[in-house]
Amino acid sequence: MKENKKSEETQELILKTAKDIFAQKGYAGARMQEIADAAGINKALLHYYYRNKEKLFEQVFEGAIRKLLGPMASFLADDSELFAKIRNLCHHYYGVLIEYPFIPIFVLNEASANPDRFLRLMKFEGVVEAKEKTRMQIQQYIREGKIRPIDPRELLWNIMSLCIFPIVSRPVAGEILYPDEDVTEVLKKRADHVADFVIQSIKIQSV
Repeated sequence: MKENKKSEETQELILKTAKDIFAQKGYAGARMQEIADAAGINKALLHYYYRNKEKLFEQVFEGAIRKLLGPMASFLADDSELFAKIRNLCHHYYGVLIEYPFIPIFVLNEASANPDRFLRLMKFEGVVEAKEKTRMQIQQYIREGKIRPIDPRELLWNIMSLCIFPIVSRPVAGEILYPDEDVTEVLKKRADHVADFVIQSIKIQSV
């Protein structure tokens, strides 16, 4: 029993350490020896639990993507009003992507190299089904004259783009746009800024 607990603790330590290093250096820049050293274990033990860097990264990525997609499905499927839903989605995206900044690049690679696996994960988390409810809600808001006509798919795509691109361009933005500021703090504030921008772009102002 103690051995099982120790094994679980070791795996959790490895995953936490790997997440931090992948976040700092990306997949290409991270080294298994570096992860082992940071976790305080030898490389042989690291390879015992995770055969190679690809397997370890996939494990870290799967945990991160589930954290991203699970709550997202809940937001899309709930009964909250549309503008609150948009704000919740923006905060959720930024919260997870700040913690796991390597997700966007890996998603792009995964979508090209192994789209079936990524789509299976999305379906497992319920995103595909949940977005249908939000699509119907958007169409209802259009019919009621609350928002301007917009393809629901475009609206969701716009939200994702505005949340994801700043994470990808973070190093450049830090040097060019915010050289004297903490870019992480800037990104934390962007959730509300993006939500406001999206809402104002579709909302029909009452006279």
